[in-house]
Amino acid sequence: MRPGDTAYLVVTVTDSGGTPITGLVTGDFTVAGFLSTTTPAVSFTAAELGSGRYRLAIVLPAVPGWLTLLISSSTRVVDPPGFDGELQAQDLDSVYAAAVVARVTIGGITRFASSRQLELIAYRYTQIDLQVTDQIGAPVDLSGFNNWRFTVRDKLHADTPYTLTSGITGSAEGALAFAIPENATFFAAITAAIAAGNDTATLYYDVTADAAATAAQSQTIVRGQITIHRYESAAS
Repeated sequence: MRPGDTAYLVVTVTDSGGTPITGLVTGDFTVAGFLSTTTPAVSFTAAELGSGRYRLAIVLPAVPGWLTLLISSSTRVVDPPGFDGELQAQDLDSVYAAAVVARVTIGGITRFASSRQLELIAYRYTQIDLQVTDQIGAPVDLSGFNNWRFTVRDKLHADTPYTLTSGITGSAEGALAFAIPENATFFAAITAAIAAGNDTATLYYDVTADAAATAAQSQTIVRGQITIHRYESAAS
């Protein structure tokens, strides 16, 4: 349940001998709340259902936490005598849009410093997982590289609309991994392409790193062309 929601609890009220009590109203009940280390006031209303049964509409406290409610009615017996549960700040409905966002993955094998074309959907998160090999197909040890950079350039290489320097990893087994976020600025190139009557935008990229932590030994791990598509009507 979420803070501020209304919870409905059906209780049975009897006397000490087990005989149902009828005719009670909201004022005949008391609901005490205990939320984590606080004791918030709890508002509620009671509606009689018949045969000693009542439905309590309880407005839950406005902050998250572990909630205990104790229900009483003078010297009468109330069953169940309370409620115990957690108030969560988020529920499935509130996080659904983010939880189901499509994650595109591009994988495969590529030779060290060779060209590999990437096809991306604009404004969509894309995970890149490539296996980098040498000329005979053996994995290239990338664990000694650092200062990784994913750089996107225009056709003339005169402009660099995007550079990523975090989250890029290379393993001893030749696994190159990084993610292109959905808010990458170079995706804006598709807007001009569509305005010009084109279906795609073309840019160029390279992934570089320094061997043995030496800037003078910067090497290109993979490079190539990026083709950007746009299948949705608006960014999200």
